[in-house]
Amino acid sequence: MSEQFPLVTIVTPSYNQADYLEQTLLSVLGQGYPNLEYLVVDGGSTDGSVEIIRKYQNQLAWWVSEKDEGQADAINKGFRRAAGKYIAWLNSDDIYLPGTIAKAVQTLEANPDAGLVYANLLSINARGEHVNTIRYRPFALEDLLAFFIIGQPTVFMRRAVLEEAGYLSRDYHYLLDHHLWLRIAAIARLRYVPELWAAARYHPGAKNMAQAEKFGREAFKILEWASTQPKMADVIAGGHDRIMGGAHRFDAHYLLDAAQPLKALKAYRQVWKYYPEFALRRLNRIVFSFASLAGLGGLRRLIYRRYLIAPGKAESGHAAASAVVAVPEPRRKKPNDLLPPILVTGVHRSSTTWVGKMLAANKDYAYVSEPLNVLHRRGVMRKPVQHWYTYICDENEDLLLSSFYETMQLRYHTWLELGDLRSLKDAGRLMRDWMNFTIGRKRGRQVLLKDPFALFSAEWFSRRLGCEVVIAVRHPAAFVSSLKRLNWPFQFEDLLAQPLLMSDWLEPFRSEMIQAEKNPEDIIGQASLLWRMIYHVVWEFQQNNPHFHIVRHEDLSLNPLQEFQSLYRAMGVPFTRGVAETIHKSTNPGNPTELPLESIHSVNLDSKTNIKNWQNRLKPEEIDRVRELTEEISQRYYRDQDWI
Repeated sequence: MSEQFPLVTIVTPSYNQADYLEQTLLSVLGQGYPNLEYLVVDGGSTDGSVEIIRKYQNQLAWWVSEKDEGQADAINKGFRRAAGKYIAWLNSDDIYLPGTIAKAVQTLEANPDAGLVYANLLSINARGEHVNTIRYRPFALEDLLAFFIIGQPTVFMRRAVLEEAGYLSRDYHYLLDHHLWLRIAAIARLRYVPELWAAARYHPGAKNMAQAEKFGREAFKILEWASTQPKMADVIAGGHDRIMGGAHRFDAHYLLDAAQPLKALKAYRQVWKYYPEFALRRLNRIVFSFASLAGLGGLRRLIYRRYLIAPGKAESGHAAASAVVAVPEPRRKKPNDLLPPILVTGVHRSSTTWVGKMLAANKDYAYVSEPLNVLHRRGVMRKPVQHWYTYICDENEDLLLSSFYETMQLRYHTWLELGDLRSLKDAGRLMRDWMNFTIGRKRGRQVLLKDPFALFSAEWFSRRLGCEVVIAVRHPAAFVSSLKRLNWPFQFEDLLAQPLLMSDWLEPFRSEMIQAEKNPEDIIGQASLLWRMIYHVVWEFQQNNPHFHIVRHEDLSLNPLQEFQSLYRAMGVPFTRGVAETIHKSTNPGNPTELPLESIHSVNLDSKTNIKNWQNRLKPEEIDRVRELTEEISQRYYRDQDWI
């Protein structure tokens, strides 16, 4: 049984919560999971809680009722006795929804690199009535440092990771869970599941209602601690303003909940100072703060009327557990919810724009261009990158992961983009990108990233962000001729300056890159070296990642409808009549055979004629040189007849 159903330990700390405790116990015991260890740690309750625990003691692995030193101490008692491969705690006023433990186990088993999994959360009041649904998103370490909060009742941990991170700290009383998540995120990955797993109860005696003003103070205490932790300190330095803005936003939220609108407004002023985007997202609460100051405090009672009610008469038996499971119907999934995100990459000038736009033509995808371009717009991805072909891998992902999570969820950073405007053309791009992101998010579109500069990071995009990877290969002479025509040298120093990229992929080419740097006018030699390096890595990708889709520009150009339809089919993306029309429009013989220099990003060409333009751009001796410089790799993709 242990192989099919790994042991799961659930710990419930309890102290004078008799009104809710039985519902909590039944929500765990009623899961139907066949290999469960349930531990209840009571702090010496005097309200009848012990009698409720005794009622179910035959179904518990262990329980105790004795004085403790607070919530962290009580939970840690359970952790120390836990034998489960996976472990969680559920407070005595919260509940699990049906099937939660099995879903959590399934997720952890399928993601062995995940140290922690979490999901969406219901808010219920003292009577078990649904008052709100809290939907989260994938969070990285930077997000947690900016106090994006995970719903604790939904969290399940790998016990080995918990042991490595350490148990709950008794130095924290309001954000002790968040402090633990930070420590886990520093050593393992977090996995988000977009389902409802649990319900958190909000009632007048709950800490987040009765002592709301203390949460912000503890947040800044945690940040002070985090700045002493090497990995977290690096992340704080890389995202300082966003993290500080997030901490003040968190403080303001709880101050307003604690009916302290003046202090809340002071905190929002700090949010505006550090990260205005967060303030813009909270305009409704800022207005509410001003209204409260103006004597409209009754609004608070109106807004929280369903939270701030006394518990009803306690129900018993299984009715008590089921009473709180009247959850809202989940949003019906659209067909494109099942589609994967896509990364289209390859060396620049290898037709990635054309391939990406043809794949986005079915309207199930939002086309996002080059977030790893050093000149990318911060509205599209808020974090800048320093190097062309920035390499992202497990060792260095922390500085960019949270930004990519936002981009993948089509979260546009309007305020950051406004700060970068320099012309009317920039304003037009802002409106274009904002509409693309907004419409895509509202219509539930998946993301298609077109980014040649993500090439070396393709495995990371596949593994970490779940992208289907499409890599475009273009004839080396065509690539070289394009760079010669545009007079685009390449700065190999951008590759040499990335130690992880060099050690993982490019160390054999170091001396050639250093030599190429000394001859920037030799574009043919530089371009040939870059092509050989990149497709050397692509060849390695093919051997290690058979699920990657490697497409030749020439094949797509000669038979666009047939080849794109095959690519669509391989990725499970619907190939519609509209897609076929878009492909025909972009490739038909009525299009130009060569784009003018001012329109090099157009995708409308006579595709069959265009593939041989390199023969007119390069001299015969230049073609021979390109072939000689690239043949070690090019022979894997092109035959002798492809050079004539």
